[in-house]
Amino acid sequence: MIAVEDLKIVNMTRSAKGTRDAPGRGVRQKAGLNRGILAGGWGLLVTRLEDKAPGRVVKVDPRFTSQRCSACGVVDRGARESQAVFDSRQGMPWLHGEARC
Repeated sequence: MIAVEDLKIVNMTRSAKGTRDAPGRGVRQKAGLNRGILAGGWGLLVTRLEDKAPGRVVKVDPRFTSQRCSACGVVDRGARESQAVFDSRQGMPWLHGEARC
């Protein structure tokens, strides 16, 4: 089984320019982020995975995936000390973020 986050790429890459009455802030930064997301080809990667491994790709709801312990399922906002350190507070503490519990 191959699990990927079911990201809404179209929603993530919307413009930040706003309207004439309420102009957006950080438009250049958002445009650069959008270029990076679209250049990365996240949607194409998932499509290729589905073509190469039919029936084995599972799209997972992306909400709380960085805060949820993969072993015990507990969602804790303060569990992620940094991107590399995850403290479950229920299972094995202070594991690498990718090898949780």
